[in-house]
Amino acid sequence: MATPEDLLAYAVEQLRSAKGEIDYRVAIEKAYYGAYHAARQFEEALPHRSQLSTEKTGSHDGLFQRLEVPNSMLDYGLRIISQDIGAQMRQLKPLREIATYELKETVRIDQAELAIAGAKDVIAECAKGQRKIAGLKK
Repeated sequence: MATPEDLLAYAVEQLRSAKGEIDYRVAIEKAYYGAYHAARQFEEALPHRSQLSTEKTGSHDGLFQRLEVPNSMLDYGLRIISQDIGAQMRQLKPLREIATYELKETVRIDQAELAIAGAKDVIAECAKGQRKIAGLKK
């Protein structure tokens, strides 16, 4: 089974061996989806999930909204981590949209590097949150 870290590693390798723009696009997409799945796993593991109704939004924006407006019953540290992850994901999404949908736009190596750095930050923050959740269960 693939993990968020596997997707990120694939993005890093794709960029390392990139020969051109299509590789930058793939690196951005894989980095974004690695971060997205880590964020989703974190949000689903929260002991108290957001009460915000996101039924009328897309799955990605709904996740970002739930992360940005965490349940007030959460421990303060988890609320801050959740909000940070939501904000970081919201910054990554436009890069992924350009890479995926805007074929008339040129995608540059620095954009792929930015997406990978952002995904690394999100995955690290999610891991920190998961450790905090595990500590609460003890």
